[in-house]
Amino acid sequence: MTTVVEILNRAARQCSVSEPASWVSATDPTALEFKDFLDETREDVQMRCDWVGPISKTTVITGTGVEDYALPTNFLRLHRDDYAVYERNRTRRPCVPVTRDGEWEYIDELGITGAYRFFRLQGYDENWTIGFKEELETDLTVVVSYVSKNWIVNAGTEKSEFTDAADVCLLPRRLIETGIVWRFRRRKALPYQDVLAEYEILMARGNTDNRTRRRIDFSGQPQIRSPFDIPVPDFIPPS
Repeated sequence: MTTVVEILNRAARQCSVSEPASWVSATDPTALEFKDFLDETREDVQMRCDWVGPISKTTVITGTGVEDYALPTNFLRLHRDDYAVYERNRTRRPCVPVTRDGEWEYIDELGITGAYRFFRLQGYDENWTIGFKEELETDLTVVVSYVSKNWIVNAGTEKSEFTDAADVCLLPRRLIETGIVWRFRRRKALPYQDVLAEYEILMARGNTDNRTRRRIDFSGQPQIRSPFDIPVPDFIPPS
């Protein structure tokens, strides 16, 4: 694995910039720019790809009869797939996301969810919650797959901030390096389109390699069918 310092050093050499004595404590404008570009690239990479673990993680929520549950403090965003949130019990049905407050209030006032269980996210960094309608019954479990904001590991501890020369980057070295370089060249009004094109190719390759099943489908149907795709109400009254 590659340290963050090694990535910054490689990017600096590509840009014909002298490496500081310490990237962690450096305060000169050029070094600060490089660290800004590192952070911008890291954020872009995390937001655009559902990387495999340890960047991606799962957490299990156990129902207690209430609506809202706390998500882990390292939560950045949900995976972008239909099974990012699903019930482990019963039919193992995926939960349906609600993105608008008005829609959530409508479901709440209606007081019935039919064959579906809806969820929504609320909160901010290190204080995210996930709410369910209808509320999770006691001991019902839901699996949540998400992207962690932690992209560094040091002595076995994952973290989200570059603070130590021994910090190891969990994201692809070449992708982060190229992202820093094209951003630096753009800032300095130098030609950067070729490096940006390389960055996008590496990003696309990373997406494909991390999530190997890729197919363009205009039917709107799931790529894998199962008996659980047919929604069944939680309660079926006797005839």
